[in-house]
Parts: sequence; structure tokens; C-alpha cells
Amino acid sequence: MTYPELKAYCQQNSVEMIDFKMIDLRGKWRHLTIPAARLTEKLMTGGVGFDGSNYGFAAVEKSDMVFIPDLSTTSLEPFTSVKTLSMIGDVYVIGEPYVRFEQDPRYITGKAEAYMRDKRVADEIRIGPEFEFYVFDKVGYEVAPQGSSFFIDAAQAGWNSANPDGRGFTVRHKGGYH
Repeated sequence: MTYPELKAYCQQNSVEMIDFKMIDLRGKWRHLTIPAARLTEKLMTGGVGFDGSNYGFAAVEKSDMVFIPDLSTTSLEPFTSVKTLSMIGDVYVIGEPYVRFEQDPRYITGKAEAYMRDKRVADEIRIGPEFEFYVFDKVGYEVAPQGSSFFIDAAQAGWNSANPDGRGFTVRHKGGYH
């Protein structure tokens, strides 16, 4: 896809917003959304500047970075009420010329794919998230002028092993997550 094709697609499909996405060092989606009317060829090639220190990418004094969209990742966002086109991009450190940010998860993944191909280990690799979460029976919180608190409880939590209400098996510490 080229920029003129992208612009034409947005007009033909009444796209109102463009959502640029990247992943930070902890695997969290970060994004910036602009009106489709502000989409320019310069923005697609020169990127969108941002402060990398806000994402944990760099120290404040060396945090000037740029996000350059990857047109091959473009797709309509299915979960928005306003028609939005979404695309993932790459992170660069601002300089002459721009230099790929070596800790960008997309950059690391690309290098891993190239390594596997070069070493003839595999033609393709699939990388995805590892979903981990704890299942609690009760979660509560309070926010008050004099303080705040929270509590969690699970029938299988270690602190309930001696509970007289007949709860039997207790999952080992940190073993109750998926």
C-alpha cells in the first residue's frame, strides 16, 4: 500500500480517525490518534515525534524519538464507534539519519525472525502474548478522604488453608494464575 492508496481508501470508506500503535517495553499498547484529515505523506515518511521517556524507552535528556507507521499493518479498527484506521509502526531515535531504537519490541522480533531464517532453523516463527492472570473470588476497594484501601480474596489462597468453612485444597503460592 502506498500513501495515495491509503488516502483514497480513507476517503472511499469514510475513515474519520487514524490510530498509530506501538508496544512499550512492558508489552503495553501505546497509541496516538489523529483525525484522518491530518494524514499527510510527510507524516507517513517522517513519522510522529514523541517523548520516549514517557514510554520508558530513554532518559529524559535523550528521549526524542519518532514513530514511523508501517503501511502493511493497516486495518480498520472493529471496536470503535467512529470509523478508525489502525496501524502499527516502528520506533526510531531522532538523529541524522533516524536510527532504529534497538529495544523496540518490533525491532527485536524482526531480528529474531531474520536470525531464524539465516540459520535455517525455521522459515516462520509465531510470537504472541502469554496471558497470565489471577482469579479472585472477591475484590474490594475504598477511596475516602482519610485514606484508601483494597482487599482480595480467593478460596484457594494460602491464607485460607486453615479456614473452618471446609475449604479443602489450597493452591501453592502464585500457583493460582492462568
